[in-house]
Amino acid sequence: MNKTEKPSGKLFGLAIDEYEKISELLGREPDDFELGIFSAMWSEHCSYKSSKVYLETLPTKGGKVLIGPGENAGVVDFGDGDALVFKMESHNHPSFIEPFQGSATGVGGIMRDIFTMGARPVANLNSLRFGSFSHHRTPYYLSEVVKGIGFYGNCMGVPTVGGEVVFDECYNDNILVNAFTIGIAKKDGIFLSSECEIGNTVVYVGSATGMDGIHGATMASEEFDLKKNKKRSTVQVGDPFTEKLLLEACLEAMKKKLIVSIQDMGAAGLTSSSFEMADKSEKGMIIDLDAIPLRTFGMTPVEMMLSESQERMLIACEREKFELLKAVFDKWGLNCVNAGEVIKEKVIKFYYKSKIYKTLDIDTVVNGPEYKRPVKKPDYLKEIMPVKINNYKIPENLNDIAVKIVTHPNIASKRTVFTQYDYTIGTATVVPPGFSAAVLRVSGNYEEENKNKSKNDSKGFLLNVNGNSKYAYLDPFTGGMLAVVECARNITACGGSPAALTDCLNFASPEDPEIMWQFAEVVKGIKSAAINLNTPVISGNVSFYNETAKKEGDKTYVSKIYPTPVIGMLGFIKDIGKIITPYFKEEGDEIYLLGEVKGNLGGSLYMDLAYGNFRQKPADLDLDYEVRLQNCLRSLIDKGFLKSAADVSEGGIFTALAESAITNPEKTLGFVVDYDIKGRRIDEFLFSEFEQAFIVTAGKELSGSQGSIAAEILTEYGIKLEKIGMVKKDIMKINSIINLKSGKIKKGYYSVI
Repeated sequence: MNKTEKPSGKLFGLAIDEYEKISELLGREPDDFELGIFSAMWSEHCSYKSSKVYLETLPTKGGKVLIGPGENAGVVDFGDGDALVFKMESHNHPSFIEPFQGSATGVGGIMRDIFTMGARPVANLNSLRFGSFSHHRTPYYLSEVVKGIGFYGNCMGVPTVGGEVVFDECYNDNILVNAFTIGIAKKDGIFLSSECEIGNTVVYVGSATGMDGIHGATMASEEFDLKKNKKRSTVQVGDPFTEKLLLEACLEAMKKKLIVSIQDMGAAGLTSSSFEMADKSEKGMIIDLDAIPLRTFGMTPVEMMLSESQERMLIACEREKFELLKAVFDKWGLNCVNAGEVIKEKVIKFYYKSKIYKTLDIDTVVNGPEYKRPVKKPDYLKEIMPVKINNYKIPENLNDIAVKIVTHPNIASKRTVFTQYDYTIGTATVVPPGFSAAVLRVSGNYEEENKNKSKNDSKGFLLNVNGNSKYAYLDPFTGGMLAVVECARNITACGGSPAALTDCLNFASPEDPEIMWQFAEVVKGIKSAAINLNTPVISGNVSFYNETAKKEGDKTYVSKIYPTPVIGMLGFIKDIGKIITPYFKEEGDEIYLLGEVKGNLGGSLYMDLAYGNFRQKPADLDLDYEVRLQNCLRSLIDKGFLKSAADVSEGGIFTALAESAITNPEKTLGFVVDYDIKGRRIDEFLFSEFEQAFIVTAGKELSGSQGSIAAEILTEYGIKLEKIGMVKKDIMKINSIINLKSGKIKKGYYSVI
């Protein structure tokens, strides 16, 4: 396109009115360089132009929050002078186009966000969503994504300690890869991107710049169509061995106080890192494009600016310390070049071929459009009504249904996935993947680096990643709440206290009013739960345009994902010796139901498998009760009364019991449960999901001498505890309706995937 042509439709992701606004701001039509810069910085991926108005309503302060949204990652106080730094981001579009590299660089990118803050990454988690388990492309995507995640994390020496894998046909054409990383640092050793000072040297460090990933940010801000899913050139290529060197070099330079400010070159590469660093610091920059190390000969200025080649950072350092900084990076075999200077005037002056090439006003580039797009309640919700279970006949053989549920791909063990990750490296993992939440202690390189500083050996932290897209589709507000609540339940079930969260909000096009209504409702739900559970939202990511145009015959339709809010949550525990796990421990232990069961089957897996229809309104959540329930459970665990705890979630009470029986790594157990269902249908008791209840076990002493102390705790919080059965070997029996063999169920549970 030459400068006199006007675009039709969208150009580099810009709408017509946005293109015209840029022309107005510049006083002329943009050239290719300017158009590239604006298209990246005004993209949905970089500007949050459609979501910002809603994200600003989320609670971001309080508790132990040290740094909230706005930096590379959020930071919370871990006590003893320590801080935990964490964030979750999506890499959906790249992973759909090239699943191995897309997922690998997603992991690499989120780890850079963490060590950019001065923290050593200590754990990764992920949330993965693939198409239908029977779809012909699903095995390929699953295999390549898992390989990519394992490759990058394992090479970096950072354990992958948890996550989730979900299969649903709504992801047939748009898989989701959401990556979470947490790191640890000293509170006085946090580095920011907003600390540039006038006269600082602007330093480019890390890998050379290539042609990979160009227009990656704009690609991630558009829906796919019949051609765009071939755009492999927009996907970055990662090198974890270089990133490991970059990690160590950055942490060494930080320890030597050679860095003033630092920013990862992530989405939009040098463009976003330079403009965002300068903007946050309220300064300007000179960028010398001749100094940028290139691995592709003849790259143009706009290609240099938009490349998303991995393993690169932009640093500001004191001018007199540049040579010391360079010596550190030289030692690690990495590029470290003087690429410019921080200036007072809030512009970026680009030099190319030894002369001024372009000057762009920072405020003009960074302060792009902000929309409150039209919203409309989706028409399909008119058909989502409370379930009338009496209109459905109870299946003759509930044993068959029970087996189908516990061996469904979304419930069955993901052991074949997480065993491809190294989840023990660093010796910090206390509870590995496959259980309620990952539990870690402080250890490894961080201990060595801070060996002369006092620490608390018994403290630990817990991590969980969770979301439920079907419930967000059926009731976006409840779905948003549930994603937060379920994370908190999983942390509480181990004995931990939820502390803060990050989110990854995956949706279809924001230009669709129905999608924006879903988004607004999900954010309201997250807000409500986060406030009640006192878990501030300290970082996060929004991924829009997860939809694909498809052609069938003469017709073209758009395949859209369900609204998929994913929550990553951090919890604390003062004494990791008090952690409990969800599986049964010994034959003869007593099984209790803690909390309330309502028996609402709306939206459940049971309704889908038994009747081929899950489209009913899910049960409401009572957040006040939820807080009391979780506080009560933590108190019981802290007093040492309980041996195991598992929340009632997908698959219902039966699944909670079955998983508790068969996931003990040392033995196969079972149970006998006899429970008065109080006039309800048996399937309502067995399979209703996300009840506000936990299945817990205790020794017989809880019915005896310890019972009075436990009763005081239950009374304090107003929570019921009912004995419903006993742990046995080999069998699974419930009210003479369910009668199964534990060994057979265990074999199916571990062999589905």
